[in-house]
Amino acid sequence: MELTKKLNMFYASAIEVANKQSSNDLKEFTLSMDKMMEEYKKNKMDEMESRYRVEEEKLKREENRQISQAVTELKRSLNLRQQEKKKALFTEVQEKLAHFRESEDYEAYLIAKIKMARKFARQEKLIVYLDPADAGKKERLEQETGCVLTVSETDFGGGIRAEVRSKNVLIDESFQTRLRQEWDAYAF
Repeated sequence: MELTKKLNMFYASAIEVANKQSSNDLKEFTLSMDKMMEEYKKNKMDEMESRYRVEEEKLKREENRQISQAVTELKRSLNLRQQEKKKALFTEVQEKLAHFRESEDYEAYLIAKIKMARKFARQEKLIVYLDPADAGKKERLEQETGCVLTVSETDFGGGIRAEVRSKNVLIDESFQTRLRQEWDAYAF
């Protein structure tokens, strides 16, 4: 029986050592698995944060693109509206100029501009052009200014143009030129 006792003792001792070893292995494995789980969680969190940042940047870019597109559309709309207003304003100015050209003040204006051109030319030969629509005013203007006037072949919307060939100078006091200059310079 001693052999059975010895075997039982050996068995109990082997089981105890195996249980301790198994318990230690289980603890090591559990620690290892916990560590791996923490690393896995950390990697997944880093990955999720990275995806979140990428998506956040993507959404910001898309939002900025949409804002930029909306601003561009608003600017285009504003520009179109400004051009409409500018056209309406200059149409009104042209109508007022047409009324002005029918008044006595217009003749006084022409006389002043012709005298200004004569003063500039001094003793040099001066050619003063009238708009074809003002041909009926030619004789009276010549009498008032003492200057020979020429009716232009091209319409320039009123006013005068004068040429001092010896000085190679063109004096452009036409309404068409003034309107074009104002059109180019006008801004809201």
